[in-house]
Amino acid sequence: MQIIPFQDLVRRYFSGESFILFDTETGGLNTFHDDIIEVGAMTWQRGQEPKMFQELMSVNVNKISEGAWNIHKIPKEEIIAARPPKDVLADFIKFCGDRSLVAHNVKFDYDILNSNLIRLGMKPYQNDWVADSLTYAKEQMKPGKLLDLAGHYQITTKNSKLHRALYDVHVLQQVLDRMMKENEPNEMQYSLIL
Repeated sequence: MQIIPFQDLVRRYFSGESFILFDTETGGLNTFHDDIIEVGAMTWQRGQEPKMFQELMSVNVNKISEGAWNIHKIPKEEIIAARPPKDVLADFIKFCGDRSLVAHNVKFDYDILNSNLIRLGMKPYQNDWVADSLTYAKEQMKPGKLLDLAGHYQITTKNSKLHRALYDVHVLQQVLDRMMKENEPNEMQYSLIL
């Protein structure tokens, strides 16, 4: 996994490249053996309407830690009734194509995604160039938590929806849009990008 330098992300975004913003809700914090419970994602491309992906996965609810339950509060019945992880992750990979993945604290989400894929007998995600809003926030001396970063940009969030994968992706998208706007190239720089 290699993190795209922030200025390179800015250049690629303003050049029209398409990325995948994503988030996972998990059964714990161990990226090697905990399961993904839910994955949410959206396409992120300048000037384009985003496409969305969100789905729960049917995992062993007895393996989900108490701490994880306290964070995401996803009803057990919904997890049990969901499709098998292999089917969901196959659809997720198809949705992503070969685009770079973007997340807040991408190392966790990228590692747990690949760990789950490998445990299911699938190939790890092929594009190891990723973008991380947490890294960029720290480099710019901004708050580290996604919720605090949203507050920094005066983005309103609903606590009742936090820690559901697609909602967190929507918050991330608004944060990244603000970061891109702050760093938008001037007219002369922009013509050099194109």
